[in-house]
Amino acid sequence: MSFQNSKLSNGINVVTFNMPHVSSVSINIIVKVGSRYESRQESGISHFLEHMAFKGTKTRSAEEIAKEFDIIGGYFNAYTSREHTVYYSKVLSENFDQALEILADILQNSLFAKADIEKELSVIMQEMASVNDNPDELVYEKFYSLAFEGQPIGKSILGDAKNLAKFRKEDFLNFLAKYYTAENIYISVAGNISHDKVINLAEKCFLLVRSSLSLPQIAPAKYKGGFIHTQKVLEQTSIALGFESVPSSNIAEFYYAQILSVIFGGSLSSRLFQRIRETLGLAYSVGSFNSSYYDSGIFSIYAGSDHQNVEKLLTNLIIEINKIREHISEEELQRAKSQIKTSILMAEERPEYKSEEIGKNFALFGKYFSTEEALNVIMNINTRNLTECAEKIFASKPTLSIVGEMPESFNFNLFKLSN
Repeated sequence: MSFQNSKLSNGINVVTFNMPHVSSVSINIIVKVGSRYESRQESGISHFLEHMAFKGTKTRSAEEIAKEFDIIGGYFNAYTSREHTVYYSKVLSENFDQALEILADILQNSLFAKADIEKELSVIMQEMASVNDNPDELVYEKFYSLAFEGQPIGKSILGDAKNLAKFRKEDFLNFLAKYYTAENIYISVAGNISHDKVINLAEKCFLLVRSSLSLPQIAPAKYKGGFIHTQKVLEQTSIALGFESVPSSNIAEFYYAQILSVIFGGSLSSRLFQRIRETLGLAYSVGSFNSSYYDSGIFSIYAGSDHQNVEKLLTNLIIEINKIREHISEEELQRAKSQIKTSILMAEERPEYKSEEIGKNFALFGKYFSTEEALNVIMNINTRNLTECAEKIFASKPTLSIVGEMPESFNFNLFKLSN
């Protein structure tokens, strides 16, 4: 197995990872643009544009795109995050040429027909309604809007309903011209295929992508924190409690936070699961995870609880936070290392994981940060690294989002962490 990277003649970065033991190939077209790159007038356009991608091109209808993938037995899809838009496919190696050509066609020749725009607007509106009806999703929409208040990184990836209704074909084309440029696109391929074959075909397929003299700059993320309660009559109250975490651009600190999350609430043997659910019975679901962006991050704790237990739950969450700031055992550290190592090595066997990993890796660092390098960082982490990481994270101002019922006497200002 081997990693290679090259640039097409127009400047697009191409990264590949050869996996001769598999029969398939996974393709990721990664564009470095997501909701945090949008201006107020563009709010929601990254996600809307991704929806429009499979609705037809100058040479293929939406039905023809779907049928071509069905004929070769492959799958394709796309997603939008705060920092990326990703178009991906997995096919047998023998069908790689056709899959890449279709994805290239979608990126360069989408029609953005008025009828399709109206249809997809309706779909996205239903998606928004679904989020509003799901307390586990809504609690995080509110959570991010408070953690990064007034900033693009804090707003919903879906955008604003009034704004979405204004988008026309020219808006999508302008956004494409601004962000879907050669310097901002990464073609990432993993599986049973040679680097040279990928390069040769990509040169032919992506002729229409142009270079840009300069990409628009975005403002650095500035974490703020605070408390927000969304009243809803529900059987359970959903809670998201978070703190400013570390950026993904710092590999060592990123893995400190990842291991800390596993120990604290990332498994059935974690502190939160054992104490909050198993011993105290205060929540049916409870856990933690770390989300890092290139210049900031969020360490989140989530829980679902009966509304009469909200104050007791939060009190005990803070007790556990203060405990982990003070001490992490060697046994906990070794168990977490083993979990993460196993997770990484098992994922390495899947071309779809490897394709996305090398592409985002290269987009962030401009180089391939190998599995061996990552595991070396992980295995050299010690308990002091983690307690220092915990102290840094939990010293920041909390962000608390609650969706559902809660006692009228609740006072967020009473829930303070120890100094």
